[in-house]
Amino acid sequence: MVFRGILHELLATTAGAMAVIFLDFEGETVDLVCDRDLSDHDLRIIGAYHGLFLNRLRELCAKARIGNLHRFKMEFRSTTSLCVDLKEGYYIVLLLDEKGIEEKAWLKLEACKVAVLAEM
Repeated sequence: MVFRGILHELLATTAGAMAVIFLDFEGETVDLVCDRDLSDHDLRIIGAYHGLFLNRLRELCAKARIGNLHRFKMEFRSTTSLCVDLKEGYYIVLLLDEKGIEEKAWLKLEACKVAVLAEM
């Protein structure tokens, strides 16, 4: 599948990248790539929960009339997740370890977004 190649490119070229998950409007995984010893099942659940957060944040932004949500970040003890909205409810989640450089990861994730959108 063409998406897998795009996700692999993001994973391979982003410092600290642990996994990339591409999901649909129902929180179902379209594709995922990971180069760590992480459970696909756990990654799918993490991705689905990002969809719940994304939907709630969209609603709050609309209610507050502050504009459309494009992306969000969550920080944990040793992991950071970056989530970017695509279209029609699709989204991508990038998981970074402590070696990840957020600013560079956002740039790589944005390039991934453009590539995925071109194939949708």
